[in-house]
Amino acid sequence: MASNVIDIENDHPRWEEYKFERLRHPSIEDDIDKNPYPQRYDKSRNNRPRRSLVKKEGQSNVAFKGVKSKTKLYLKSLFITILDMRWRYVIFLFFAAFFVFYGLFGLAYYSLAWLHGDFENLGNPNYAPCIENLEGAWDAFLFSIETQSTIGYGIIYAHPECGSTLPIIYLQVAMGFLFETLLFGFIFAKLSRAKSRRHTLVFSRHACILQEEGQLTLQIRVGDMRRSHLIETRIHAVLIKRHVVREKYVYPLYQHQLEFDAHEMGDKLFLLWPLVLTHRITETSPLWTLKPDDLIFDKFEIVVFLEGYVEATGEMCQARTSYTTREILWGHRFTRLEEYDAKNDLWVMDFVRFNQVMPSPTPRMSAAELAEQSPEDKAAMALSLSSSDVRRSVASIDDEDDLYNTASDEDESYVIGKPIRIPFTPMVDSPDS
Repeated sequence: MASNVIDIENDHPRWEEYKFERLRHPSIEDDIDKNPYPQRYDKSRNNRPRRSLVKKEGQSNVAFKGVKSKTKLYLKSLFITILDMRWRYVIFLFFAAFFVFYGLFGLAYYSLAWLHGDFENLGNPNYAPCIENLEGAWDAFLFSIETQSTIGYGIIYAHPECGSTLPIIYLQVAMGFLFETLLFGFIFAKLSRAKSRRHTLVFSRHACILQEEGQLTLQIRVGDMRRSHLIETRIHAVLIKRHVVREKYVYPLYQHQLEFDAHEMGDKLFLLWPLVLTHRITETSPLWTLKPDDLIFDKFEIVVFLEGYVEATGEMCQARTSYTTREILWGHRFTRLEEYDAKNDLWVMDFVRFNQVMPSPTPRMSAAELAEQSPEDKAAMALSLSSSDVRRSVASIDDEDDLYNTASDEDESYVIGKPIRIPFTPMVDSPDS
């Protein structure tokens, strides 16, 4: 009688099937039934916060403390500091900067009127003040706004007989042009930053490990939802995990390079449609000894970087994401999302299937163990993988090929499970030989 308990140590296929079903039907009802104390459910492994260095959307999850003179260091690169500020603070800074600028020159006009004695001679028709009808601080502030914005003076205006007012007005107008140019230039630079371009670059929710062309591979899917695509797009990744050197020193966040390639294009991407990127697990790969159990018990993170130049502005854009061990599926591959619309004569990319995966026959061993297998063991393994599950997956692939196949009907080498017919050209000796 089959047991209903999943043994993580010895029953790998059932555990992987369970993980796949939980991904397809994310629900907590089963776990609540197993847990008689609902108040403790929030502390379970499934509801723990995602511990990662980079969040799924690409933001850094690293904080710094103990930095001396941090404010001073940020002020040395003030322009970059302001560019990195959030929009709510930028808008507040925009209005506050104008208020302070008007206020400083308003204070200068008020001080000039006070030193000249204008407030002591209010209402004296025989007295010529520096600024006519300036009776208080708010009048000086209004005069400063009228001078800077050149909207025209009202009843408050500068008297030509007081020469001390002209240098202040000239200084405000000159500095005002410089101030407005810098401020509006900063706003334009923030609006045109390529940083916001990354929001239309999407990564798959999970990564998949599967056997392809007789070799274990790690695959992710990326896509660009805009019609104007990035130029010179490249992909690279970093695996971060704990590492202990021979001297017993521990690096908690040790970085290993992961090389992804798009088909036969290397790290160069042509993102006209979503692509599945592949990392081949070879001897130089940090995943060479990775086993299915390591996805459960080991802790590491894969950070993926997608870089390219924005076509409209020519600025560099970088999109990031990360995959933890809980987001890597063993023995699965991404489903096809390409559809040909014969009615409209165009290719359609169905993003509903962007994150969908399907089981794929994969040995439950590391790439190192797979390489050590003898030819007899590999033949036996291939025979075991060609079970009913594999036949069902082949049938599903045949069904998809009927829908999405771009090969001609006469070329039977593209169809799985049918005889391969390859044109044969007999070799004829040259007359000269």
